[in-house]
Amino acid sequence: MSLREKNRARTRTAILSAAKSLATEGRWDSVTTRQIADAAGVSYQTLYNYYPAKAAVLREMLLEAYVGPGPAINDVVKQYSGDLIDTLDSINRVRFQSFSRDDLKWLLTLGSSFAKLDQSADATSLIESIDQTGDGYYYSALRTAKGTGQLQDDVDIQLMAHTLCGIANTTLDRYILNNANAKTQLITLRQQMEQLVRPYLTI
Repeated sequence: MSLREKNRARTRTAILSAAKSLATEGRWDSVTTRQIADAAGVSYQTLYNYYPAKAAVLREMLLEAYVGPGPAINDVVKQYSGDLIDTLDSINRVRFQSFSRDDLKWLLTLGSSFAKLDQSADATSLIESIDQTGDGYYYSALRTAKGTGQLQDDVDIQLMAHTLCGIANTTLDRYILNNANAKTQLITLRQQMEQLVRPYLTI
């Protein structure tokens, strides 16, 4: 990673950490992008270059906590071992490991903000965006398996990816909201995904 990339990663981390701290205080609805910039120790213009709107900061916070770190998940898919079940399991493990119990307070604060938004277009658009990102990770793994001939040609991998993501999200919800045991949840999740995928494998 170049020095420029490291600096960008540091700035991004500072912005998201500041936004999470402000959200943890329970006043996300009234937080402004200028306050986020001040808390992160960056100029308003710098924040704007990374996130041109408060909604973009919110989206990134939720993606990082709920869906997982994109680069790490993409690395799992790139290192596809030839075993689709293992690859799906690895994606799930990255997602679970990326969630910190420290995230729970600001996530709950944002949850109350969503409750106020209810079915607004902004809330719906954000949720759909997060779902599509999660779907995309599973889709990449399925596409790789199909490309190597390990998944039947007639499988609708878009539908399967959406289903896998839905199963994983439900399990992650249980883990987050009920303080469930991660190891147990991951074992159950692997079994559920295997039941769905196994009949369509060619080997």
